[in-house]
Amino acid sequence: MDAEISIIIPVFNVEKYIGICLESVINQTFRNLEIILVNDGSTDGSGKICDEYAARDSRIRVIHQENKGVSAARNEGLRLSSGKYVGFVDGDDWIDDDMLSFLLEMADAYDADIATCGYYVNNKADPDLDLECETKIISQEKSIRMSLELKEFCFDSGVFNKIFRSKILKENGIEFEDEIAIGEDMLYLCKCIMSSGKIVYSPIPKYHVFTNSMSATRRPFNSKKASLVRAHEKMEEIVSPKYPQLVPAIRKRSVLSSYRLLCEANVNKSFNEAEAIKILQNDIKKNITYALKCADVSLKNKLGLVLIVANLTLYRHANFLYEAALRLFNYKL
Repeated sequence: MDAEISIIIPVFNVEKYIGICLESVINQTFRNLEIILVNDGSTDGSGKICDEYAARDSRIRVIHQENKGVSAARNEGLRLSSGKYVGFVDGDDWIDDDMLSFLLEMADAYDADIATCGYYVNNKADPDLDLECETKIISQEKSIRMSLELKEFCFDSGVFNKIFRSKILKENGIEFEDEIAIGEDMLYLCKCIMSSGKIVYSPIPKYHVFTNSMSATRRPFNSKKASLVRAHEKMEEIVSPKYPQLVPAIRKRSVLSSYRLLCEANVNKSFNEAEAIKILQNDIKKNITYALKCADVSLKNKLGLVLIVANLTLYRHANFLYEAALRLFNYKL
């Protein structure tokens, strides 16, 4: 019997976490699964752990490949998948034991092409969540808008807390784009939404995202991160013919994302990536008005945007003085 759901798990150097991840998937209350593990050139014991689990559970298939990145790993899993629905789990995350049955019940009840739930971040959920909330059918336009909002715990731009009808992926040739190093989830989700009929959403959390709170400052900035600008440009190309009213939201998200990456470059003192920094600055310069006009963007961030696009050195000095003043103020308190 063909699997109802194919779960694709890209694996890269996650030996500390992959066991917890796999236990959560194989112990799902919904059993008719196909579990595809793509070991993307891991240099630790991740590949061996995957093989050990495959020997114990016939639903697991392991693919070992040279390191090509998470998009290529997911695409390989997609090519091998045979389930009616496809879902993605990251190798250092885990899921509640009823997540897949929860999503499938929603999809079946509404004949939906995409079903999505809420999620936890480091075991924390939306503090305002009403666990009695009802499942909602959301339009393409609403789904795109929600995916652009910089909020935690919700529909957002990730693919991890969702299942997708395989038919829409295959009929429309939807894959992850290898050349996009950041924002590949957002762009993939956008393509899926624009090819879907019904989309259902429940904010009840079932997926657990593991993040290291220090990773943003420790992770070195590199030129590949500037591909996020291209991800937003491609998203606009896909969305604007049908929903031109969403263009301001896409450009606002692009500006704020470029600003975040430039702040990261500043923290990491990554000033040798001149070409990437210029791409990000140009993106802000082109679209800055879409952020400056928004009431939900703080005055501090608006000033930071103006400074960082004008002169990175000037921004660096201003940010140093701002943080020094905060430390002094807190010390006096």
